[in-house]
Amino acid sequence: MYKEVASKIYEFNGFRLEADQRRLLYQGKTVPLKPKILDLLLFLVEMRGQLVVKEDLMREIWPDTIVEENNITVSMSILRKTLGDDGINNQFIETVPRRGYRFLAEVRETSEERRPNSPHAAAEAFEEEEPIDSLAVLPNQSPGSDPNVEYLSEGIAESIINMLSRIPKLRVLAGSTIFRFKGKEIDPQEVGQKLNVRAVMMIRVMRLEEKLIIRSKLVKVADRSQLWGEQYNRSPSDILAIQDEIAKAISESLRFKLTRQEKIRLAKQPTENIEAYNLYLRGRYFWNKYNKEWVLKAIDAFKQAIAIDATYALAYCGMADAYFRLSNIHFPPREVLPKAREAALKAVEIDENLAEAHSSLALIHVYFDHDWIRAEQEFRRALELDPYLVSAHQRYGSYLTFMARFEEAIRHYETALELDPFSLQVNMNLATAYYLRGEYDRAVNHLQKTVELEPDYMPIHFVLGCVYIQQNRLEEAIKEFQIIYKLDEEAYLALGFMGYAHALAGQRAEAETLLNILQDISLRKYVSPYSMLVIHLALGPRERVFELLEQLYEERNDWMVWLKVSPELKQLRSDARFKNLLKRVGFMD
Repeated sequence: MYKEVASKIYEFNGFRLEADQRRLLYQGKTVPLKPKILDLLLFLVEMRGQLVVKEDLMREIWPDTIVEENNITVSMSILRKTLGDDGINNQFIETVPRRGYRFLAEVRETSEERRPNSPHAAAEAFEEEEPIDSLAVLPNQSPGSDPNVEYLSEGIAESIINMLSRIPKLRVLAGSTIFRFKGKEIDPQEVGQKLNVRAVMMIRVMRLEEKLIIRSKLVKVADRSQLWGEQYNRSPSDILAIQDEIAKAISESLRFKLTRQEKIRLAKQPTENIEAYNLYLRGRYFWNKYNKEWVLKAIDAFKQAIAIDATYALAYCGMADAYFRLSNIHFPPREVLPKAREAALKAVEIDENLAEAHSSLALIHVYFDHDWIRAEQEFRRALELDPYLVSAHQRYGSYLTFMARFEEAIRHYETALELDPFSLQVNMNLATAYYLRGEYDRAVNHLQKTVELEPDYMPIHFVLGCVYIQQNRLEEAIKEFQIIYKLDEEAYLALGFMGYAHALAGQRAEAETLLNILQDISLRKYVSPYSMLVIHLALGPRERVFELLEQLYEERNDWMVWLKVSPELKQLRSDARFKNLLKRVGFMD
């Protein structure tokens, strides 16, 4: 049995515009149009009756081109002449002075069922019956789009990803991978092949006055055929309902037969309050920017969301993750991790079946409580609830790395990369596992490939510098730590490891200078003691190293989790004081 494919057709005043065939006919005869003029007509027809401002036309029709206003005027003039508007009594396109344009003609929208009509096409149609079991959802915004629309576009895409991930046997790629294509001209087939998925869904969000325009379509990668498409012209307050409609439509288009319970789970919304939801989207958008100022903004957004909806479990997860991101880098762990724990516990209390909540709580059990047994239980619970949750695989992989269970860790990282192949963090984690296992060349190769994805991602340079130290490539290590410090002058840990590399290279004066700088800064703001500890590892005295280790233990510093595996600490592992510390942290019975 072959599949019929619906083609959208718009009819108005004797014209017939066939969207999929990219063809305009008048009374049955083809009307020749240049591609961009056809794009312009299609966009106006789809937005019929609504004011389309010139900025939206530029973003939609000429996204990667510098277009002067005169170019739009000329293109509109060509289109008017084609349609027969005389410039005085326009029946098709109205010009709204200093604002934009409006398509006036009454449009009848239909669809046509197209069937394969050749043995080759029939074979392709039979192949279409093969289930589509993998999908990427891409926010398809134009470069330089409105930030207020951009966060909505990314947030809606992320929400739909999360909803579709609930469908059994459907692999939906995670947000951090698909967002690497943000702001680029997207060829769904090319992107789908690159991501190794069978279908690509593209979402574009626009604002026209008080309306939100969401255009979405689902494209089959094998032959570029459109499996589904829709445009929603709604109030911003309808976002949650639209997402629900899209998720259901995709499920039906991909022919998944869901049980009643699975349908309920698919339709479940994390909040019914649109204002709280918008604040959560803003929080995640800020959180993804990483640096201190943005993370603090994220916390504020999550707090506002919770103030509106006190049962919004995902907002508590966001707050837990944000406080965790500040720990050990910008604030002492004892100041922010208890707040992260409180938020994670509240998320689990509100929704015991929320995988993200268990993943966030597991993090706190690892880094602050050093409760290794409960941490593993929480990670396993998260993956039981959602086997495709990338953050749970990535975080559980880190836990297993700290336990020196490298083979298990690598398996979880590889699973995470199947779902999120371009994730900088997961790629960095995988390379770290190679490094800690002593596979230095393999780690370097993987890190160098990853840095090509994002040259300014500081963790990659940090791990690369650490690997170079173990390979005795000390000058190269110093250069990597210098790159980090140039990117962020508050990257004090990079200064510490830079001093460590200088000391190992016999450059004692340079190492002592960096140590003095760190000590001076620590009198004014938080500096992780580990930054100074590593320099003392090479310069001595050992007593100072153990004093700093005790300080790290007392403040529940993140670096405690690395005691068992960090190569620079190898020289301490035979010392009774270090063994005692390992025991107190729970690494030894």
